[in-house]
Amino acid sequence: MMVHGANNLYENGRNLLENRSDTQGPVRKVYQEGAKLLGGGALEGNMAYGTVDLGLSAYGVGRMVLKPDAWRLYKYINTDYIKSYKAMGSSALIFEGVSDSVTGRSMYLEYKGNDK
Repeated sequence: MMVHGANNLYENGRNLLENRSDTQGPVRKVYQEGAKLLGGGALEGNMAYGTVDLGLSAYGVGRMVLKPDAWRLYKYINTDYIKSYKAMGSSALIFEGVSDSVTGRSMYLEYKGNDK
């Protein structure tokens, strides 16, 4: 999760600073090389990268986290946990949704652009 996040920061930060839209970070390149080893190409690597990215995002939003007011004497119990999206602020949840929408849209456009 951290590796994907760092790669996304690198790609998006460089794109913003250099006014471009084609930066590919090292993690994406690993996915592309893996796809080539399996007989695919850069498109398949990018689709795999995007799918894992969206999956990690869904996991992050849906995982169980401690309630803000939870305390323990010996061990936390199931009622001390809530779904992550309930603990997130509305701004963070909206940002997550927008980010996932952008990822999904870029995957769709890349797929349609290479669908010949």
